[in-house]
Amino acid sequence: MAPIDIAAIERRARQLRAEEIRRIEGLFAERMRITGRLLAESTFAGLLAVAAAIRPVFSWNPQAKVQQQAPAKPRIAVLKRLSRGLRSLFAWNPEVHHHL
Repeated sequence: MAPIDIAAIERRARQLRAEEIRRIEGLFAERMRITGRLLAESTFAGLLAVAAAIRPVFSWNPQAKVQQQAPAKPRIAVLKRLSRGLRSLFAWNPEVHHHL
């Protein structure tokens, strides 16, 4: 019967354990890289959507509009139109409000 080399078995076990840890760390790093890239792309797409949504707010120039615009008909205020619209929803006869 051959003698058992416990030290060699332990060295081999440590080596296999270290290789497995490196493999798992590599998988984790790859998945973190993919997740980070997806997060960055999603964030960038969201920022582009927000930028497109708020761009008209910052590009509005009331002076240019006044110079180009001819005398317009008087407009009903937005809150008044909303109020009339809500009243027409709850009225018994909503056809009465033809001025909407």
